[in-house]
Amino acid sequence: MTAGLSWMRRLAACMLVCLVLGPTPGSVGSCGGDPLDGPADLESYCKEREQLICVRRAMREKLPNVTRDNCRYDAIELCSSRFWKPGCAPTEREARACLNALRSFDTLQTPEDKIDECKTDALCKLPTAPVAGRGAK
Repeated sequence: MTAGLSWMRRLAACMLVCLVLGPTPGSVGSCGGDPLDGPADLESYCKEREQLICVRRAMREKLPNVTRDNCRYDAIELCSSRFWKPGCAPTEREARACLNALRSFDTLQTPEDKIDECKTDALCKLPTAPVAGRGAK
């Protein structure tokens, strides 16, 4: 009977070790990728970016709320006909870095095209006319 009890203790100890040392969801090196490494969604990025630019300009130039709001409505409409240029595939992380920089009061006085996270090197420009053979997304 003591041999059976010793065997059960060893099994319990092994199970405990496996539970303690096993990977946990979300841990570094776990299965699955980082969702921020995936491609950025152009329409949502574009809408948020253009609206932030409208708000930033209104704050800098002290534009009336009506002008700011009209700018934002136009930005939403404009983004429905935009697409990434061929060969351009920024990640969600890159897009969020630009949006975060645009949200920051630290960059309010910096022109949008001078913000490092939003430069063409960091993100591709957003042409508004479709490329031959491709429709707008």
